[in-house]
Amino acid sequence: MAPTENGDERGGQGRPPGSSNNNILFDQSKNEQISLTSGFKKLQMHLKNWKLSNHREEITAERLTPFRVFIIANPREKFTPGEYESMKRYIDNGGSILLTLNEGGEGRQMTNINTFLKNYGIEVNDDSVIRAAYYKYFYPKEALILDGVLNRAVAENAHLIASNAPPTTKSKKSQNAVVVDKSLRAQVARSLEFVYPFGASLNVQPPSVPVLSTGSTCLPCQRSICAFYTSPSKSGGRLCVCGSTMIFHDNYLDKEQNRRLLDVIVEFLTNSSFRLNEIDAEVPDISDESLSPDLIAMSEMLKCSLHDVEELPKDVRKLLDTQLYNLDLTLIPKMVRSYEELQMKHEPLTLIKPQFEVPMPALKPAVYPPIFRDCEPPPLELFDLEDYFASETSRLNQLTNKCSEQDLELFIKEFGNIAGISSRMPTDQRGGKQILEFVVTQLFEFKRMYQPGMEDDYMGVHDNPLDSGRYTFGGGGAAAAAAALNYDRLIVD
Repeated sequence: MAPTENGDERGGQGRPPGSSNNNILFDQSKNEQISLTSGFKKLQMHLKNWKLSNHREEITAERLTPFRVFIIANPREKFTPGEYESMKRYIDNGGSILLTLNEGGEGRQMTNINTFLKNYGIEVNDDSVIRAAYYKYFYPKEALILDGVLNRAVAENAHLIASNAPPTTKSKKSQNAVVVDKSLRAQVARSLEFVYPFGASLNVQPPSVPVLSTGSTCLPCQRSICAFYTSPSKSGGRLCVCGSTMIFHDNYLDKEQNRRLLDVIVEFLTNSSFRLNEIDAEVPDISDESLSPDLIAMSEMLKCSLHDVEELPKDVRKLLDTQLYNLDLTLIPKMVRSYEELQMKHEPLTLIKPQFEVPMPALKPAVYPPIFRDCEPPPLELFDLEDYFASETSRLNQLTNKCSEQDLELFIKEFGNIAGISSRMPTDQRGGKQILEFVVTQLFEFKRMYQPGMEDDYMGVHDNPLDSGRYTFGGGGAAAAAAALNYDRLIVD
C-alpha cells in the first residue's frame, strides 16, 4: 500500500507526517551475502511502493542523507571509524538504520559492528538460538517462537491486539492489579508467532529497548533478539537491531507471521508517531544471562579430588587384606567318600564329544558345468550369400576382374621365376608376354610330338624337353613329359 497523507498506511509501511522521502538504501559494501537480487526478492516485492537502491561504496554521511532508511544485512567485513561517525551522524539527523546479523555474531562474520552498537547499549552475542522442543520445523536452529513479544506496541501496530487495552500497572497494592498485569503480558507475548532461523541473541541496555525475545521454549531462554532505539534529538532518528538476517529471507518471509513483523519494523523506522509502551520498556520480561558449562570439554579434563591423601604405612604387608579370598580344603575327604556312598567309580571325567548344530548343510561342488555364451550370429543384412556359396572358379574370376594389367604382368613374372623360365631367357626379354610366348611354344611342340601310348619310345631321348627350344627324347623322357603336363594344366586352369 502506498503511504497516506497522514503518514500511516495499512500493512506497516507508513512514513512520518509531512515526509516525502521514500528511498531505502541496501548496503553491499561489506561483502553482504544476501542482496535484493539474491535472497530478498520477496522483501523487494513487499516494499514495492518504496524506491530501493544498492550501495557499494564507502559509507559517508553525504551518501546516506538522501535516503529514509539504511539497511545493513549481515556485514562480513569491518567498518572504519569514519563510517561509524557517518552512521551516528545519520541517525542524529533523523535517518533510520536496520542492522541484522546471523548466528555466531560478529566473531563468525569477521566484522566489528558491536563497536558501533555499544554506543546505543546493544551487543550481538556470539551464540546461536535453538528450539529446545520440536514443533513444526525439524532443524533446531529454525526456532519457532510463540511467546516472544515484549512490548505491546509491536502487537498493536501489527493489528493483533486492540490499542485501547488497559495499561500495565506497576502498582502491587491490590492482588487484582497483579493478575491483570500478568494476564495482559501473557496475551501480548503470544500475540505474534514468528520463525527465528539461524539467529543470535542480544544484550540490550538503556537507552535501547528490547521488543522481541526467545520466549520460554528456546535456548537461551528469555533473551533479547530484537531491539529498538530512538534518538533523543528533535529529528528522532531510529535504529533497529535484529540477530537474524534469514528471518526476512525469501525462504522464511512467508512463514508464520514474519511478514507482519517486517511491517512493524518498517513502521517503527519510517513513522515518527510509532511509540513504544513505556512500562513494558522499563520492565521487560527478560531473564538474566546464565552460562552453562561445556560438558564435552569438561569431560576431557579429568581432575583428582582435593581431599588430603592418607600416608602409606611403612610395612607394605599391612595394605594386603587376606580375608577377601580363602582356600579351604576341609571338604575334599568328604567328597571322596561320597563316591562309595553313591556307588560311582572314582575316575577322571571323560571328554564328551560336542555336537555342533550346523545351521546350513555342508557345501558341495557344483555338478553342472558352466554355461558359456555362444558367439553371436552374423548380421544377415551384411552377409553376402552369393559370395559365400560361389565356386572356386567364380571366385577366381571375380578376383581376376579386380586385377589390372600391371597386376597380371607381375603375376606372370613371378610365375616365370618360380617355374625357372626366366633364368632360361635373355635378361631384356623377361616380360609377361615373352614368358607366355615361351610357355605356349613349348606346349605346342610337346603336344605335336607326344601321342598316347608312346611314352616308352620317348624315354632316354633327352634329359630336358625344354632344352634348346625343342624336345629330344632319350633318358629322362618321363620327367620331361611330366613337366610338360604340369605346364599344360597350369595354362588350362
